[in-house]
Amino acid sequence: MDQISSNRTIAKNTLFLYVRMLFNLVVSLYASRVILQVLGVSDLGVYQVVAGIVALFTYINVSLAESNSRFLAFELGKIFFQIALLTLIIAV
Repeated sequence: MDQISSNRTIAKNTLFLYVRMLFNLVVSLYASRVILQVLGVSDLGVYQVVAGIVALFTYINVSLAESNSRFLAFELGKIFFQIALLTLIIAV
């Protein structure tokens, strides 16, 4: 019974993901059509260049934040291990 419920949940989540992906596709295609009509051909090129640069800097920002978080977690783990070892030595 539990396996059937798990399979049903997986199938339902898969269906929701496909519906969300289809919705995002339709919205992005419609938005690109509207942006092209509003901006025109030459301004659309400038818009795409600026959007590409913003996306690049966003990627760099997220990468640096993630690496910084990982570095801090690793160092805190080393410090915690040293404190736990020192406490164990003092307790004995």
